[in-house]
Amino acid sequence: MTVVDQNSLRKLVEGQLLRLEGNAFQDCMDRLGLELYPGDYQPVRAAGPKGDTKNDGYCPKARVFFAAHATRGERIDKTKAKIRGDLEGCLREHREVRVWRYLTNDTVQGEVDQFIDNELRPLYRDVTIELWGLKTLADEISKLKRDQVDRIIDVITVDEPEFEVAVLDHMKTGRDLWPILSGCLGWLEHVEPDDCTDEEQDLIDGAVQTFRDWSDISGDIEFSRSSVRDAQRSITAILEDLAEKKLALYAGTKEKYPLTGGPSPFLGTVAIFKIVRVASE
Repeated sequence: MTVVDQNSLRKLVEGQLLRLEGNAFQDCMDRLGLELYPGDYQPVRAAGPKGDTKNDGYCPKARVFFAAHATRGERIDKTKAKIRGDLEGCLREHREVRVWRYLTNDTVQGEVDQFIDNELRPLYRDVTIELWGLKTLADEISKLKRDQVDRIIDVITVDEPEFEVAVLDHMKTGRDLWPILSGCLGWLEHVEPDDCTDEEQDLIDGAVQTFRDWSDISGDIEFSRSSVRDAQRSITAILEDLAEKKLALYAGTKEKYPLTGGPSPFLGTVAIFKIVRVASE
């Protein structure tokens, strides 16, 4: 498989979105609108005394209106005020608003989502009000074709970056492996012995897939120590299953690895897994 598969591509997109501020984020959202609504989406920029009429881009045919705002670290009360002001301003200035979509590169706080659901949607029942935060944006972008993703986040993804040597350590427990899984954006193709039986092959494939699955959700469970411990115990059990077959896992990371092409590639950390056969004592 390639370094940038579907899951690591989503993480890559998240990383790119997090780097954007101000007009750069709005430009990125314009590119997204052009891909989602070809032939309909029209970017809008502030001009004259009326500004952008509370509209950062819209679809005249579908009647979908966008408000794009980079809100990293913004206070919740300010975010709620911004959402209310943009929505109400858009509804005053434009007719037949069917969908109003607020786009942000921040993780949506529960209080903000609750505010939209409990206060705004009951007031404007004829309008579909949507909030696309960082993860929703990354998910929606990652569903598109690779060339579309490249255009939206303004990079060129590559399937096989040049390999560089990295030091691997013997992973004996889940606590050993967890920092690698939780700190990587992707992984290189794992290495395994050439003489594996079918049973060993199934065990290795299942182990590596589980490691990748834990890596994918690591950011969602890091806030819970008990969830992390459960993950580490699960990983330890897998390593013990490998050890019973006289197999050991060596793993490491390669930092500042080029996950995209172009003159200014996006650099990230990738994990490297190597399964070796242990000689019987």
